[in-house]
Amino acid sequence: MLRVSDVAKQLNIRVQTVYSMIEAGVLPAHRFGAKRGAIRVSEQDLAEYVASCRSARERNPVRKQRPRLKHISLRHGSPG
Repeated sequence: MLRVSDVAKQLNIRVQTVYSMIEAGVLPAHRFGAKRGAIRVSEQDLAEYVASCRSARERNPVRKQRPRLKHISLRHGSPG
């Protein structure tokens, strides 16, 4: 189980951002102790969150082909 500060460090974000993510339900967390107990995030939940953040492009990379420019001619030398 990771502390909120550990999660923030791994994601390179502010601790307050992690608390906001937990409160919004974006990142699952566990609270240990009465009332304002310690908050912990499991390594698996963090890994699943990170995996869900991948863009569609990273999951399905598309190779962009260079356009064919047959209509353009390159001339060397000075005009005229």
